[in-house]
Amino acid sequence: MNKQQTLQNAKRIVEERRFAANEKAAIARETLRANAEWAQLEKSLRALQVDLAMGKADDKNLQREIANLEKEQQKLLARLGFSQSDLLPHYHCSLCNDTGYVDGKQCVCLKKEIRKLIVADGNLVCEDFTFERSTETNERNRAVYKKVKELCQSGKGNVLLVGNVGAGKTYLLTACANLAADLGKSVLFVTSFNLNNQLFHAHVDGLETRESLFDALLDVDLLLIDDLGSEKVYKNITGEYLFALLNERILNRKQTFISTNLTLQDIREKYDERIFSRLVDQNVTLLLQLVGEDKRISKK
Repeated sequence: MNKQQTLQNAKRIVEERRFAANEKAAIARETLRANAEWAQLEKSLRALQVDLAMGKADDKNLQREIANLEKEQQKLLARLGFSQSDLLPHYHCSLCNDTGYVDGKQCVCLKKEIRKLIVADGNLVCEDFTFERSTETNERNRAVYKKVKELCQSGKGNVLLVGNVGAGKTYLLTACANLAADLGKSVLFVTSFNLNNQLFHAHVDGLETRESLFDALLDVDLLLIDDLGSEKVYKNITGEYLFALLNERILNRKQTFISTNLTLQDIREKYDERIFSRLVDQNVTLLLQLVGEDKRISKK
Protein backbone atom coordinates (compact mmCIF):
# COMPACT_ATOMS: atom_id res chain seq x y z
CA MET A 1 0.00 0.00 0.00
CA ASN A 2 1.14 3.60 -0.58
CA LYS A 3 1.81 6.13 2.17
CA GLN A 4 -1.65 7.70 1.96
CA GLN A 5 -3.31 4.30 2.31
CA THR A 6 -1.03 3.45 5.23
CA LEU A 7 -1.95 6.70 7.00
CA GLN A 8 -5.66 6.17 6.43
CA ASN A 9 -5.50 2.60 7.73
CA ALA A 10 -3.54 3.68 10.80
CA LYS A 11 -6.06 6.47 11.50
CA ARG A 12 -8.88 3.96 11.15
CA ILE A 13 -7.28 1.72 13.79
CA VAL A 14 -6.96 4.63 16.24
CA GLU A 15 -10.48 5.90 15.51
CA GLU A 16 -11.93 2.43 16.05
CA ARG A 17 -10.35 2.38 19.50
CA ARG A 18 -11.97 5.71 20.32
CA PHE A 19 -15.34 4.50 19.06
CA ALA A 20 -15.08 1.29 21.11
CA ALA A 21 -14.21 3.22 24.29
CA ASN A 22 -17.08 5.66 23.80
CA GLU A 23 -19.49 2.85 22.96
CA LYS A 24 -18.59 0.85 26.06
CA ALA A 25 -19.19 3.88 28.32
CA ALA A 26 -22.44 4.72 26.52
CA ILE A 27 -23.75 1.17 27.01
CA ALA A 28 -23.01 1.37 30.75
CA ARG A 29 -24.86 4.69 31.02
CA GLU A 30 -27.86 3.39 29.07
CA THR A 31 -28.00 0.30 31.26
CA LEU A 32 -28.16 2.48 34.37
CA ARG A 33 -30.81 4.77 32.92
CA ALA A 34 -33.00 1.74 32.40
CA ASN A 35 -32.98 1.24 36.17
CA ALA A 36 -35.92 3.14 37.74
CA GLU A 37 -34.13 3.95 40.99
CA TRP A 38 -31.08 5.32 39.13
CA ALA A 39 -33.28 7.31 36.76
CA GLN A 40 -35.09 8.94 39.71
CA LEU A 41 -31.80 9.79 41.45
CA GLU A 42 -30.46 11.34 38.25
CA LYS A 43 -33.63 13.39 37.78
CA SER A 44 -33.55 14.67 41.36
CA LEU A 45 -29.85 15.47 41.14
CA ARG A 46 -30.28 17.47 37.93
CA ALA A 47 -33.14 19.47 39.45
CA LEU A 48 -31.03 20.39 42.48
CA GLN A 49 -28.08 21.36 40.29
CA VAL A 50 -30.35 23.67 38.27
CA ASP A 51 -31.66 25.27 41.46
CA LEU A 52 -28.08 25.79 42.65
CA ALA A 53 -27.07 27.40 39.37
CA MET A 54 -30.07 29.76 39.43
CA GLY A 55 -29.71 30.61 43.14
CA LYS A 56 -33.21 29.48 44.05
CA ALA A 57 -32.28 28.29 47.55
CA ASP A 58 -29.56 28.40 50.14
CA ASP A 59 -26.32 27.23 48.55
CA LYS A 60 -25.15 25.25 51.57
CA ASN A 61 -28.41 23.32 51.88
CA LEU A 62 -28.46 22.57 48.15
CA GLN A 63 -24.85 21.45 48.16
CA ARG A 64 -25.57 19.18 51.12
CA GLU A 65 -28.58 17.62 49.37
CA ILE A 66 -26.57 17.16 46.17
CA ALA A 67 -23.75 15.48 48.12
CA ASN A 68 -26.25 13.10 49.75
CA LEU A 69 -27.78 12.16 46.39
CA GLU A 70 -24.32 11.56 44.93
CA LYS A 71 -23.52 9.20 47.80
CA GLU A 72 -26.76 7.31 47.13
CA GLN A 73 -25.75 7.09 43.48
CA GLN A 74 -22.38 5.60 44.40
CA LYS A 75 -24.04 2.98 46.61
CA LEU A 76 -26.52 2.10 43.88
CA LEU A 77 -23.69 1.87 41.33
CA ALA A 78 -21.93 -0.67 43.55
CA ARG A 79 -25.13 -2.71 44.04
CA LEU A 80 -25.65 -2.81 40.28
CA GLY A 81 -22.05 -3.92 39.67
CA PHE A 82 -20.73 -0.65 38.23
CA SER A 83 -18.24 2.01 39.25
CA GLN A 84 -18.10 5.70 38.39
CA SER A 85 -15.19 4.89 36.08
CA ASP A 86 -17.44 2.63 33.97
CA LEU A 87 -19.48 5.64 32.91
CA LEU A 88 -16.50 7.34 31.26
CA PRO A 89 -14.62 6.23 28.13
CA HIS A 90 -11.20 4.71 28.73
CA TYR A 91 -9.01 5.63 25.79
CA HIS A 92 -5.99 3.60 24.73
CA CYS A 93 -3.86 6.74 24.47
CA SER A 94 -4.09 9.36 27.20
CA LEU A 95 -2.15 11.89 25.12
CA CYS A 96 -4.69 12.28 22.31
CA ASN A 97 -7.74 10.39 23.65
CA ASP A 98 -7.50 8.18 20.57
CA THR A 99 -7.91 11.01 18.07
CA GLY A 100 -4.44 10.39 16.65
CA TYR A 101 -3.38 14.03 16.92
CA VAL A 102 -2.01 16.37 19.58
CA ASP A 103 -1.92 20.11 18.80
CA GLY A 104 -2.44 19.32 15.13
CA LYS A 105 0.51 16.91 14.96
CA GLN A 106 0.53 13.13 14.73
CA CYS A 107 0.43 11.51 18.15
CA VAL A 108 2.97 8.86 19.06
CA CYS A 109 0.16 6.27 19.07
CA LEU A 110 -0.70 7.04 15.44
CA LYS A 111 2.97 6.93 14.46
CA LYS A 112 3.25 3.55 16.16
CA GLU A 113 0.35 2.16 14.12
CA ILE A 114 1.84 3.59 10.93
CA ARG A 115 5.11 1.83 11.69
CA LYS A 116 3.34 -1.48 12.36
CA LEU A 117 1.62 -1.29 8.99
CA ILE A 118 4.85 -0.36 7.21
CA VAL A 119 6.67 -3.27 8.84
CA ALA A 120 3.91 -5.73 7.93
CA ASP A 121 3.62 -4.42 4.38
CA GLY A 122 7.38 -4.10 3.90
CA ASN A 123 8.20 -7.74 4.63
CA LEU A 124 10.47 -6.82 7.56
CA VAL A 125 11.19 -9.97 9.53
CA CYS A 126 13.51 -8.75 12.30
CA GLU A 127 12.79 -5.54 14.18
CA ASP A 128 15.78 -6.22 16.46
CA PHE A 129 18.24 -5.48 13.64
CA THR A 130 18.84 -1.78 14.23
CA PHE A 131 21.77 0.62 14.15
CA GLU A 132 21.49 1.09 17.89
CA ARG A 133 21.73 -2.64 18.62
CA SER A 134 24.59 -3.33 16.25
CA THR A 135 27.59 -5.12 17.78
CA GLU A 136 29.90 -4.27 14.88
CA THR A 137 33.40 -3.48 16.19
CA ASN A 138 35.43 -3.14 12.99
CA GLU A 139 36.15 0.56 12.52
CA ARG A 140 35.97 0.37 8.75
CA ASN A 141 32.59 -1.35 8.89
CA ARG A 142 31.34 1.13 11.49
CA ALA A 143 32.20 3.92 9.06
CA VAL A 144 30.16 2.14 6.38
CA TYR A 145 27.24 1.85 8.82
CA LYS A 146 27.42 5.59 9.48
CA LYS A 147 27.39 6.51 5.78
CA VAL A 148 24.51 4.18 4.98
CA LYS A 149 22.50 5.47 7.95
CA GLU A 150 23.01 9.07 6.80
CA LEU A 151 21.81 8.20 3.29
CA CYS A 152 18.79 6.39 4.70
CA GLN A 153 17.87 9.40 6.82
CA SER A 154 18.35 11.88 3.99
CA GLY A 155 16.29 9.88 1.51
CA LYS A 156 18.79 10.68 -1.24
CA GLY A 157 21.10 8.29 -3.05
CA ASN A 158 21.36 4.56 -3.59
CA VAL A 159 23.70 2.00 -2.05
CA LEU A 160 25.47 -1.04 -3.47
CA LEU A 161 26.85 -2.98 -0.53
CA VAL A 162 29.42 -5.67 -1.27
CA GLY A 163 31.24 -8.08 0.99
CA ASN A 164 31.87 -11.71 1.79
CA VAL A 165 29.21 -14.07 3.11
CA GLY A 166 28.39 -13.27 6.74
CA ALA A 167 30.03 -9.84 6.74
CA GLY A 168 26.81 -8.25 8.01
CA LYS A 169 25.20 -6.99 4.81
CA THR A 170 21.73 -8.36 5.61
CA TYR A 171 21.89 -6.89 9.10
CA LEU A 172 22.78 -3.47 7.71
CA LEU A 173 20.00 -3.52 5.10
CA THR A 174 17.48 -4.60 7.74
CA ALA A 175 18.66 -1.81 10.04
CA CYS A 176 18.00 0.62 7.19
CA ALA A 177 14.55 -0.86 6.66
CA ASN A 178 13.71 -0.45 10.34
CA LEU A 179 15.04 3.10 10.39
CA ALA A 180 12.99 4.01 7.32
CA ALA A 181 9.89 2.55 8.99
CA ASP A 182 10.60 4.65 12.09
CA LEU A 183 10.76 7.71 9.85
CA GLY A 184 7.37 6.85 8.36
CA LYS A 185 8.76 5.99 4.93
CA SER A 186 7.26 3.22 2.85
CA VAL A 187 9.74 0.36 2.58
CA LEU A 188 10.03 -3.07 1.02
CA PHE A 189 12.68 -5.63 1.92
CA VAL A 190 13.09 -8.55 -0.48
CA THR A 191 15.78 -11.07 -1.32
CA SER A 192 16.98 -11.09 -4.90
CA PHE A 193 15.93 -14.75 -5.13
CA ASN A 194 12.34 -14.01 -4.14
CA LEU A 195 12.18 -10.87 -6.27
CA ASN A 196 13.30 -12.81 -9.30
CA ASN A 197 10.66 -15.47 -8.68
CA GLN A 198 7.98 -12.81 -8.37
CA LEU A 199 9.10 -11.26 -11.63
CA PHE A 200 9.09 -14.65 -13.32
CA HIS A 201 5.54 -15.47 -12.22
CA ALA A 202 4.36 -11.96 -13.10
CA HIS A 203 5.83 -12.41 -16.58
CA VAL A 204 4.00 -15.70 -17.00
CA ASP A 205 0.70 -14.40 -15.60
CA GLY A 206 0.50 -11.49 -17.98
CA LEU A 207 0.43 -7.71 -18.26
CA GLU A 208 -1.98 -6.94 -15.41
CA THR A 209 0.07 -8.91 -12.87
CA ARG A 210 3.32 -7.36 -14.11
CA GLU A 211 1.93 -3.85 -13.83
CA SER A 212 0.63 -4.53 -10.34
CA LEU A 213 4.00 -5.87 -9.18
CA PHE A 214 5.96 -3.04 -10.76
CA ASP A 215 3.62 -0.44 -9.27
CA ALA A 216 4.40 -1.84 -5.81
CA LEU A 217 8.14 -2.02 -6.46
CA LEU A 218 8.32 1.49 -7.88
CA ASP A 219 6.05 3.14 -5.33
CA VAL A 220 7.97 2.47 -2.10
CA ASP A 221 10.34 5.14 -0.82
CA LEU A 222 13.04 2.58 -0.02
CA LEU A 223 13.49 -0.73 -1.80
CA LEU A 224 16.05 -3.10 -0.29
CA ILE A 225 17.27 -6.04 -2.37
CA ASP A 226 19.35 -8.51 -0.40
CA ASP A 227 21.86 -10.97 -1.85
CA LEU A 228 21.88 -9.91 -5.49
CA GLY A 229 23.34 -12.73 -7.57
CA SER A 230 21.69 -15.58 -5.65
CA GLU A 231 18.84 -15.72 -8.17
CA LYS A 232 18.60 -17.87 -11.26
CA VAL A 233 18.88 -15.88 -14.48
CA TYR A 234 15.80 -16.37 -16.66
CA LYS A 235 16.37 -15.40 -20.27
CA ASN A 236 14.47 -12.25 -21.31
CA ILE A 237 13.09 -11.91 -17.77
CA THR A 238 15.70 -11.42 -15.05
CA GLY A 239 17.89 -8.94 -16.88
CA GLU A 240 15.10 -7.04 -18.61
CA TYR A 241 12.98 -6.52 -15.52
CA LEU A 242 15.90 -5.82 -13.20
CA PHE A 243 17.16 -3.11 -15.54
CA ALA A 244 13.68 -1.60 -15.88
CA LEU A 245 13.23 -1.61 -12.10
CA LEU A 246 16.60 0.01 -11.36
CA ASN A 247 16.26 2.53 -14.17
CA GLU A 248 12.75 3.65 -13.26
CA ARG A 249 13.61 4.04 -9.58
CA ILE A 250 16.65 6.15 -10.49
CA LEU A 251 14.57 8.33 -12.80
CA ASN A 252 11.93 8.77 -10.08
CA ARG A 253 14.62 9.46 -7.44
CA LYS A 254 13.52 6.55 -5.29
CA GLN A 255 16.14 4.98 -3.04
CA THR A 256 17.33 1.44 -3.70
CA PHE A 257 19.79 -0.32 -1.38
CA ILE A 258 21.31 -3.56 -2.69
CA SER A 259 23.65 -6.09 -1.11
CA THR A 260 25.66 -8.76 -2.88
CA ASN A 261 28.38 -11.33 -2.31
CA LEU A 262 29.56 -10.79 -5.87
CA THR A 263 32.60 -8.79 -6.85
CA LEU A 264 32.21 -6.01 -9.40
CA GLN A 265 33.73 -8.31 -12.01
CA ASP A 266 31.21 -11.01 -11.09
CA ILE A 267 28.36 -8.53 -11.50
CA ARG A 268 29.64 -7.44 -14.90
CA GLU A 269 29.83 -11.05 -16.06
CA LYS A 270 26.44 -12.14 -14.62
CA TYR A 271 24.41 -9.17 -15.90
CA ASP A 272 24.60 -7.06 -19.03
CA GLU A 273 26.38 -3.73 -19.25
CA ARG A 274 23.22 -1.70 -18.80
CA ILE A 275 22.49 -3.24 -15.39
CA PHE A 276 26.13 -2.97 -14.34
CA SER A 277 26.19 0.72 -15.21
CA ARG A 278 23.02 1.37 -13.19
CA LEU A 279 24.39 -0.51 -10.18
CA VAL A 280 27.74 1.28 -10.03
CA ASP A 281 26.82 4.75 -11.33
CA GLN A 282 28.64 6.98 -8.83
CA ASN A 283 26.36 9.90 -9.66
CA VAL A 284 23.46 8.19 -7.88
CA THR A 285 24.96 5.22 -6.03
CA LEU A 286 27.43 4.86 -3.19
CA LEU A 287 29.53 1.71 -3.49
CA LEU A 288 30.53 0.39 -0.06
CA GLN A 289 32.23 -2.74 1.23
CA LEU A 290 31.92 -4.59 4.52
CA VAL A 291 35.01 -6.54 5.50
CA GLY A 292 35.76 -9.39 7.88
CA GLU A 293 35.05 -13.05 8.42
CA ASP A 294 31.65 -14.70 8.56
CA LYS A 295 30.12 -13.39 11.81
CA ARG A 296 27.68 -16.28 11.94
CA ILE A 297 30.57 -18.73 12.14
CA SER A 298 32.86 -16.69 14.39
CA LYS A 299 30.15 -16.47 17.06
CA LYS A 300 29.89 -20.24 17.37
